[in-house]
Amino acid sequence: MVHLKKRHLQLIRLLNRGRRFTADELATETGASVRTIQRDMFTLEELGYPIWSVPGTGGGYEMLPNRLLPPLQLREQEAVALYLTLKWMEQIPDVPFGDMRDTLSDWYVNELPHDLETKIARLEKNILWLGNKTVPSAPFTKDVYEAVERKRKVEMTYATTKGQRTFTIEPVGMALLNFKWYVFGRSDYGLRQYRIDRVEALRLLEDVLPDISEKNEWVVPEAELSFLSRQLLAAGAEVEVVAPLELREMMREQAKRLWDLYQ
Repeated sequence: MVHLKKRHLQLIRLLNRGRRFTADELATETGASVRTIQRDMFTLEELGYPIWSVPGTGGGYEMLPNRLLPPLQLREQEAVALYLTLKWMEQIPDVPFGDMRDTLSDWYVNELPHDLETKIARLEKNILWLGNKTVPSAPFTKDVYEAVERKRKVEMTYATTKGQRTFTIEPVGMALLNFKWYVFGRSDYGLRQYRIDRVEALRLLEDVLPDISEKNEWVVPEAELSFLSRQLLAAGAEVEVVAPLELREMMREQAKRLWDLYQ
């Protein structure tokens, strides 16, 4: 039986970016030789991944879109952990993928070997799943997710403490905090976070946003830097502020206060 290696998973992530890579590019990204990359592509094809290779100048490898993905190569403990993760996701309100979350764990466990399915059934009898029934509904979560994914501006009617208001924002990401969904976006008021359960109406606009994964330069009013530093600090080491220096200093001060608090 062919097993996926760490390098194979790295190649899959690269090819899932939706563009064509040459063997040289993949070799550089993974630190392997071109010959090894060619063998890896053959291995992934054998495992059922829809790899498309184009010979000649301008050629390379790309992943074809495919609605039915190959099975994961999981150890028993990993399979159980994934099942528990899927069950936990069922407790999260308004997951932005529709009703599929209610059946995903059942579909998954039915694909497992019978002995493992029996083991999970026994395990589940000893676990009590307690969802948060007091969380307000956020019916526009799926629409916000679509706007983030497609890099589209949105116009939303929002319930503030001072009444209903309309904002046009450029969404840059979402967060789940205490079972409440938030969207982070840029508006005329700078970078702000909005609770999605307070969105009363939402419309996708035609303007397409730039790819923030390639260019992370935002115009932020100086008065918003303190607020922004607190928001960015919550992302931990996943975010590094390069400029301005004032914001970097604010991040250091925030981190030092946390460090002093928990020494």
